[in-house]
Amino acid sequence: MRYGIFSDVHSNLEALEAVLAAMGEVDAYLCAGDLVGYGPNPNECVERIRGLPNLTTVVGNHDQAAAAGEGLEWFNAHALAAVLWTQKALTPESRDFLASLPERAMVEDVTLVHGSLPDPMDYITSPYEAQPTFDLMTTPICLIGHSHIAEYYRAREDSRFAAQVDLFNGGEIDIEPGYRYIINVGGVGQPRDGNPRAAFGSYDTDRRLVTAARVDYPIAQTQAKMEAAGLPPLLIHRSEAGR
Repeated sequence: MRYGIFSDVHSNLEALEAVLAAMGEVDAYLCAGDLVGYGPNPNECVERIRGLPNLTTVVGNHDQAAAAGEGLEWFNAHALAAVLWTQKALTPESRDFLASLPERAMVEDVTLVHGSLPDPMDYITSPYEAQPTFDLMTTPICLIGHSHIAEYYRAREDSRFAAQVDLFNGGEIDIEPGYRYIINVGGVGQPRDGNPRAAFGSYDTDRRLVTAARVDYPIAQTQAKMEAAGLPPLLIHRSEAGR
């Protein structure tokens, strides 16, 4: 079985299409949330993602904010402006789909959540922040998003020490018996690890191998659409910086 893995599309259709093309043929898809927010094509991205075969996806904080107005108090001014724009742009069908998404999901030996297991809208950016999720894991793998940073955490099942490893330029993770893994393959639509290329991954269950990768996409095309939509300039410019 080969799963395609992605997260944090953020209404960036060009990045999404580039990722799906680079991913190649897979048996199923795993998405760690934030289909919308920031970018100019929320409905197109929702439609494209919900049409993927054998899809499992969880809800992200931008999805909740756009579909139900939840958590708006946590957004900075730029993100809030994009959420309010997205709320107006969403079709009823897109809104209903986003509102139907669960906070957590399990598929085979993988747990899927947007941020962390104790709080699906909280961040994991350090081994300290990873530990509460390790404590709650019942599968060897937990796939997350939210930070837009490609990296993973690895810990022995009998240890409270976790190693943090970056996946800035992609990489491979051998899933070894006796270890647990929290894996973030990075953001599709707005990476924030200094690499502006769209991030994604795959999981080969036969080989017990998770692969993270990056792919170029036409950033200027997305930026032009964001500018035409009147989205905040900061969000437009950060796409090319990957920050």
